Amino acid sequence: MSSVAQYLKAIVSRRTIYALKPELPAGVSIQDVQSTIQTVVKDTPTCFNSQSVRAIVLTGESHKKAWENVINAMPSADAQMRPKSIRDEAYGSVIFFSDGPTTAKLQEGFPAYSALFPQWADHSNGAAQIHSWTALELQGLGCHLQHYNPFVQAALPSDIPADWTVQAQLVFGAPAGTAGEKTFIENPVKTYK
Repeated sequence: MSSVAQYLKAIVSRRTIYALKPELPAGVSIQDVQSTIQTVVKDTPTCFNSQSVRAIVLTGESHKKAWENVINAMPSADAQMRPKSIRDEAYGSVIFFSDGPTTAKLQEGFPAYSALFPQWADHSNGAAQIHSWTALELQGLGCHLQHYNPFVQAALPSDIPADWTVQAQLVFGAPAGTAGEKTFIENPVKTYK
């Protein structure tokens, strides 16, 4: 199989898996997860090589504390269902951040693009999230992406810089189920000459 075919197969097989077990698949360590995320954060392109993406991995009590804070912030039992399953059934969460001072420095240094730098930082962050998700899936993990940003931010370890803004949470664990049905819209990519 060609490298492109392998890459596309990885993209196709990367799916949302909500049913998780609070363990890692056989042969995968938390150091493997951390190393994967580190590589993705380092090598995902960023505008002007800003390198504004930050990430941490929460497991154990730090994972449970963050999701307990989300549960407590939700207005109803229905709204608490997903955070409770994350707290109780996932092994951990990768928390993605944007580093505000990095973006602000670029805005000051390149005023003609000032309004665009936050958007470009979001693009890079999203790319790192999807690359990480695909890589963890290839390691045998089940994952799903969440955006309980302010509630997670409020419960993070105290040494996380205050000017890192939470962008997303990639929840992971050993898969306990499969992805749901996926349907596709008609959306052809056209070539123009």
